[in-house]
Amino acid sequence: MEYEVHPTKASAWREGRFIVLPDAEREDCTVWVGAEADSSQSVKWEGLLARRLGADRARICAVPFWVYDLDLGDEVTLMDSAEGAPVVTGVVLDGGNYTFRVRFEHAADDDVRWRGLMVELEPFDCWFDVRSPGFLAVSAPSAHAQAVADYLDDRERRGDLLFETGRSAPPTGL
Repeated sequence: MEYEVHPTKASAWREGRFIVLPDAEREDCTVWVGAEADSSQSVKWEGLLARRLGADRARICAVPFWVYDLDLGDEVTLMDSAEGAPVVTGVVLDGGNYTFRVRFEHAADDDVRWRGLMVELEPFDCWFDVRSPGFLAVSAPSAHAQAVADYLDDRERRGDLLFETGRSAPPTGL
C-alpha cells in the first residue's frame, strides 16, 4: 500500500499576501481515505488534514490531490482502522466546494506558475494545496466553481496547464 500525506496547509492569496485557511490552522488530525486501486489491487491512501467534530466525525481542512468526490469543508464520518488511524467512511455534509487539480508540465523546483495561478484566481475565493511547483489542488466555492472551471479550461486550451475536476461524475455545467 502507498500512503500520501499532505505536505502543506491549504492557503490562498488575499490582498497581496498568502494566508492559511483558518480551519487548516486549527486542524487536529489526519484522516485517511482510500484513493484508488491499481492493477495489483493495492490501495493508495491519502491523508487529509481535518478538524474533529466528535469521536466519529470530522471536517476536511485540505484540498484532495487523489481522492474523488470529497472536497474542502465536507463533514465526514470516521471509524478507526485496525492500526487506530481515523478512516473516512462517508460524507455527511457537503461543504459546498469543488475541487480541481492542476498540473504544469515540465515544472522545475523554482517554477512559480502555481503562485501566479493563486493570484489570478483570488477574485474567486479559491483555496490551494500545493504538492509541488507542478501540481496543485484548487478548491472553489460553488458560487464560483463554473467560472473557475471555465478559466482553467481556457488556460488548458492555450497549453498553459492541464486540469481535472475532483468529481467522478461532474454536475451539469462543470
